[in-house]
Amino acid sequence: MHKSSYKQLKDCRNELNLLKQMWDLISLIDYQFEAWKSTLWDKIDTDNLEQLIKEMQSKQCNPQTPQNKDIKNWRAFVALNERVKNMSTMLPLISQLHSPFMMERHWKKLMKITGKLIEFQSPRFCLEDLIKLELHRFSEEVAEIVGGAEKESKIEKKLNDIQGTWEGQQFEFKDYKEVPILGSLDEIMEFVDQHSMELMGMMSSKDVEEFKERVLLWQQNLKTVDSVITIWIKVQKNW
Repeated sequence: MHKSSYKQLKDCRNELNLLKQMWDLISLIDYQFEAWKSTLWDKIDTDNLEQLIKEMQSKQCNPQTPQNKDIKNWRAFVALNERVKNMSTMLPLISQLHSPFMMERHWKKLMKITGKLIEFQSPRFCLEDLIKLELHRFSEEVAEIVGGAEKESKIEKKLNDIQGTWEGQQFEFKDYKEVPILGSLDEIMEFVDQHSMELMGMMSSKDVEEFKERVLLWQQNLKTVDSVITIWIKVQKNW
């Protein structure tokens, strides 16, 4: 066989081997991702998946390993790495979305941002549905939504605490010249001051919008309590 023909044959074989290597690598990643896609929402173990992705990036898809040196600049290899990288970005975001503070309104915000319907209440809601959202494009937005959900939860809890405190409050009375008058007001006035400050802090938060009307109502309630007590004490002093 002529040397040039032999070399061409050898090059052809090498090319075919590289193509097979590339195809096998794509098939391996495809198989792995397909196996994950059907995982239901409440069964997604993001910690485990993140570890598997790290192994892919350090072994199979690592452009620095000897077995990949001849294909690392191929468009197919670069595209595969990008796909794995996107998955590694999405998994921590999916973990954040599992936050117990995520309510329907927060999912609706995510729908608006991604421009896609999210059937998060469906029993068939799974990893594939989240992958289709391309969350890697909205990392900052997801973090903001989840962070805002937690802050809103704190505001709501504090409002419930304030409401619970006042629902249990009663004025104490004592007899003065056979007439009942107000007793000690120290605790009530302490609550007025404390809760007024807390409500003021809530109003300064950008996450108060969902509870703004309720916060304003309680601010007005406390102002009314303070005014009534002030007038009541003034009247008593004139007796």
